[in-house]
Amino acid sequence: MIFSKKQYLLFTASLLSLIFLSYFFVDKTIAKYFIANVSTYEGIGDFISIWGESHWYIATAVIGFIIFKYFKKNELFAQRFLFLLYANIFSGLISLVLKHLFGRIRPWGMRNDGDEYGFLLFQNFDMGFVEKMKHHALTLADSPTTYTSFPSGHTTTVFAVFTYLCLLFPKYLTLWLSLAVVLSSSRLLANDHFVSDIFAGIIVGTISTMFIYSKMKEKIEKVY
Repeated sequence: MIFSKKQYLLFTASLLSLIFLSYFFVDKTIAKYFIANVSTYEGIGDFISIWGESHWYIATAVIGFIIFKYFKKNELFAQRFLFLLYANIFSGLISLVLKHLFGRIRPWGMRNDGDEYGFLLFQNFDMGFVEKMKHHALTLADSPTTYTSFPSGHTTTVFAVFTYLCLLFPKYLTLWLSLAVVLSSSRLLANDHFVSDIFAGIIVGTISTMFIYSKMKEKIEKVY
């Protein structure tokens, strides 16, 4: 299942539009709601979020590859586990680079009636370029977790795995999508991300995995 360039562009443009609209009209409202009800939702969000951490899928991919490459001797399954590994690593690296490039403060900036909101990348234009970049780097170095909200890394992982499962087991699309939505939404409950961060994670996770798939398609679908 390879999409056309037109479909990729339409998908990306749609998500970018949702990111834009969410940033200006939705993010603050939803974040403030979960901040106001942190005692109700944060624990639930943190628990669900555990299953969106990439190490589970990377470990599964490595173990699966070793088993089917060297013990069970099934090259098709070995390549499919390798696909899962590459998809998680590739999407994760892209997400990490974007996080540090944009330097978006998490919803935590609005706790205790705070008003910190936005991206370091689009601030401090009164500074010179070198000074701005230095400020950007130092801020991230001082608070590496606080300023890495965009895109959501958990959502990137979730949709990388979602895309992987849809490509190999399309029959269960509804189940995979339901799980992906629940896991991604948990980042809002945990008050660790904005809605637009989620949309950005969807783009990165999906497109990255489709790119890896396009490079491994024959090995993944070939029957040995």
